[in-house]
Amino acid sequence: MTKTGKQKVIAVLLIILCLSIVPILSLVNNFSLDNKTSYGIYSNNSQVVQFDWFDYTSKEHHFPGDSDSLTYMFLGFLSCSEVCSVRVQQMALLEKKIAKDPQLSTQKIKFMFVSIDPENDTPDLRRQIIDMRSPRFTSAVLNSEHLSRLNRQLGEKINRNLADINHVGKLFLLSKTGKVERIYTANQLSTQAMFNELQHYLFPNT
Repeated sequence: MTKTGKQKVIAVLLIILCLSIVPILSLVNNFSLDNKTSYGIYSNNSQVVQFDWFDYTSKEHHFPGDSDSLTYMFLGFLSCSEVCSVRVQQMALLEKKIAKDPQLSTQKIKFMFVSIDPENDTPDLRRQIIDMRSPRFTSAVLNSEHLSRLNRQLGEKINRNLADINHVGKLFLLSKTGKVERIYTANQLSTQAMFNELQHYLFPNT
């Protein structure tokens, strides 16, 4: 092979190498970004969450309804001294961070507390502890049929046959259509990590 021929072969190989490096670097960059912004557990369940619920004024609503909002949902009870109070505080801190952010503050994002002890979580108690925190906060009670179905669908394992009510205590991020997008376990309590993930979820290209 002549010197010119060798140079052409080398040039072609270099071009091929450069063209292959670009998508590889892009993939690595996306992987790195996901590592920084991924926190909750991704849900592969395409089933949509739907139920009827009542607010503290006893007005009936349907979830997801037509509010066109993302929803952080937590099933708990207000006399709980462990994970429930921590979750409510976590949601409150996240809501404050959202309210201060120029981009996220304009988005429709709600926080829904679903009572699993409606007999003791009275309307006035729910209003004081949940609904009065922010217009983004809502407390809800469901009839037994809808609560049982929601419990099975989300895998909360509610057990009211013990001295104290027992449940898993997960927090869920639901899409505007009611699909579970993220699941946060009882060990995932970082408000900043949730905030970062929410930013990336809503604005993936920024």
